[in-house]
Formats: sequence, C-alpha cells, structure tokens
Amino acid sequence: MKKLKLISALFFICLVLWQCTFETEPVPDNCTGALTIALQTKSDASCGATDGTITVMASGTSTDLTYAISGGAPQSSPTFSGLTAGAYIITVFEGDCSAEITVTIENQNGVNATTQANISECGSNNGSISVSAVGGVGPYEYKIGSGAFQSASTFADLAPNTYQVTVKDAGGCEVILQTKVLSDVDFGIIKSIVQTTCAVSGCHNGSQSPNFTSDSNIISNATNIRARTGAKTMPPQSSGQSLSNDQISQIACWVADGASSN
Repeated sequence: MKKLKLISALFFICLVLWQCTFETEPVPDNCTGALTIALQTKSDASCGATDGTITVMASGTSTDLTYAISGGAPQSSPTFSGLTAGAYIITVFEGDCSAEITVTIENQNGVNATTQANISECGSNNGSISVSAVGGVGPYEYKIGSGAFQSASTFADLAPNTYQVTVKDAGGCEVILQTKVLSDVDFGIIKSIVQTTCAVSGCHNGSQSPNFTSDSNIISNATNIRARTGAKTMPPQSSGQSLSNDQISQIACWVADGASSN
C-alpha cells in the first residue's frame, strides 16, 4: 500500500512538472540592455523625391548584426537610401534580440508633420491621433491608412495598433508618418498577473526556468507568455490557478504595445 502511494505521489509530481514546462524550445536570452541603436546621420528628401538616406549605429555583444527598415527584410548594412519624406522604424537584430529607433526624413521644401497619439483601452477603440502640419502650401489634407483625405487633422475611435498617417499640402507634397496607439496596460499590471498566477510553487517561482519572479525574464519571454496564455496552457490546470479572459487580453495588448517595462 505504501509502495502504491509512493508511486502515485511520484506520478503526480511528474505530471505537475510536465504541465508546467514553459516551452520545448530553449528559453530566450535576456536581451534587456544588451543591444542598442542610435541615429548616426540622415539626409532629408526633396518633395516627391526618393533621395533621403538614414544611417544608424548599433552595438551588441557581437558584430553579427543585421538591420531592417519598417518591417522590411534584414540587411547587413546600417544605411538605407532611396527614401521619401516620412517616419521610419529602423530595427537592429542580434540573434533573438532586437532594438529599434524611429527616424523622420523631412521634406526639404514642402509640408512636414508630427503626430500625437492618445491611448486606447485594451480591447476597445477609443484612442485617437492628432496631426500638426507645418511648411509647404496650405491648406493641408490628412488621411489614415488607405482611407480618403479629409480636412480634419484628428482621427478618433482607434484601437491599439500602428497606423500610417499621410499629410498632403495644396502643392501635392506629401509626408507619411507611422504612429502607434498604445493600450492602457502597463507592465505593473502584467507583472502582477504573471507573478500571482504563474510564478507559484513548483512553477516559474525560481524552481523551474524561466523564473518569473524576475521582471527581465517576464519581458524577454513576452511572446511565449502571450502564446501560452492565449492557448490557456499557462498557468497549467494542475496549479489550481487560472486567468480571466480580460487578463489574457491585457497580456496580448501589452505584448502588442512592445512589451515594455513601463
């Protein structure tokens, strides 16, 4: 009888550990602060022309770095040319790590603009973007995405996402900006969710990797946390913990915002 109880106990422990396994893949490296990027030089563009250039400089733990512009294919060179006026996101990659910077190429002789985004509640569409335009020939027109141009410089009823805003002056000169509407979810909310429900005894509290009592481990594993919580395999049923649909949505919004520590 004692032997049977011992076998049952060992089976239960193995089941808990199996269910609590984070991934079959290696845990990502902690990338926080390991990779940096900054603007080195830029050349603004002539109105309507593709003669703008951007060169960035980056440093990491090796020289094996690649660079991409606004979601394009990575390249070995830190210089991007043939650019029209607008805002570009330059990303540097080193293994599983990445860092990014936003650089604006301005019109040398036409309209230029800046944007201000207001947050939206997670799962809602109450964010907004306001545009301020200068230079060129007035009046200005504005559009978001593939929509039609309008005279109003504000766009409302926006969900958390990245939007392309185009400003055009009366002379036909345009500038295109990328603007992100963030959600109202900050890292403090995510940390509380993860450490209360996932960093529990026998599961990610230091006894099993990754250790989610560490802020940096939560951030560096953000994508996997979103995938596991979205599939409702984290936390495991054996832990006695569970996440509400709102908590799962908050994690997804935080990751979509860029999984920052703010």
